[in-house]
Amino acid sequence: MAITNFTGQRLGSFTTISASTAVTVTYPDRTDFLLIEAHQHPVRITFDGTTPTATLGFRLAADTPYVVSVGQETTLKMIATADNPAIYIQAFRTKEDVNT
Repeated sequence: MAITNFTGQRLGSFTTISASTAVTVTYPDRTDFLLIEAHQHPVRITFDGTTPTATLGFRLAADTPYVVSVGQETTLKMIATADNPAIYIQAFRTKEDVNT
């Protein structure tokens, strides 16, 4: 899937996590959205602090980039659905926020 019409500023550094158990994803202040891609295996994510499991949470298919909006009140947790996960995450803020 190509990401087109992108207007945003990268925040922080590119992150790789291994989430064979549920982890809370942290991201820089003023983050508007995250670009997330799970390699080789799907992951499950939750946005309200609920602990995801192999069957609970939104399923993100493997090898597909997702743009996920987040806010200050978002507690994003994720878990891989198979062994040896590699989950890539990059934080961004929207172009409109760059000048503020």
